[in-house]
Amino acid sequence: METKDQKKHRKKNSGPKAAKKKKRHLQDLQLGDKEDAWKRNPKAFAVQSAVRMKLTKIRGPVRIVSGKKRRLTIIECGCDINMMIDLAKAADLVLMLIDASFGFEMETFEFLNICQVHGFPKIMGVLTHLNSFKHNKKLKKPKKRLKHRFWTEVYPVGKLFSLSGMVHGEYQNQEMHNLGRLITVMKFRPLTWQTSHPYILADRMEDLTNPEDIRTNIKCDRQVSLYGYVRGAHLKNKSQIHMPGRGGAHP
Repeated sequence: METKDQKKHRKKNSGPKAAKKKKRHLQDLQLGDKEDAWKRNPKAFAVQSAVRMKLTKIRGPVRIVSGKKRRLTIIECGCDINMMIDLAKAADLVLMLIDASFGFEMETFEFLNICQVHGFPKIMGVLTHLNSFKHNKKLKKPKKRLKHRFWTEVYPVGKLFSLSGMVHGEYQNQEMHNLGRLITVMKFRPLTWQTSHPYILADRMEDLTNPEDIRTNIKCDRQVSLYGYVRGAHLKNKSQIHMPGRGGAHP
């Protein structure tokens, strides 16, 4: 049987499909390297591995959703007296890290005294560096001594959580899971000091100053917008507020 010659495929040079192809080709020529390649094919630059995507350095507060009606904001407190005072006013729960190999430090007692003045929020001790003890028998006496010392300074039968040690620079997953579960189910009592003193917990700041003013005079007056939460009592309109390190100011 004789076969008929099949016609070769011809590209369309006119029509709506051809116009779209020409437009797409021109856009591809105008696009650059990596950023524009992401615009052409965003799926190729999506997350491939959750392990490689992990954050190595965390800056600022970390907010965690622990339930339908509860969000937890974790703020790290350094060995600074001003930071201790600010966080003692706003904290509902204090996780006090205690080095079991060294014991209580002077900064620990200073922070406890600051907390007593500002309503004394709930405090839970967390023992760390327990892997420095080679045998469990040697660990029992220091834990018992630190527990009774913690109860004396804070309040009797206070929570004292233990972290056995770090593996490859990280705490064990099961221990962190238990600690998170304990924080999630914990109930916080309202503090008289916090409910009677209005204060703002700001976790984000934006500089709204005109860039031209900053260019001409780097020490010009700045216009700053703060975002956060008003806690305690209500703030009065046009009332003076105190900013730590800056003194009195108008909102």
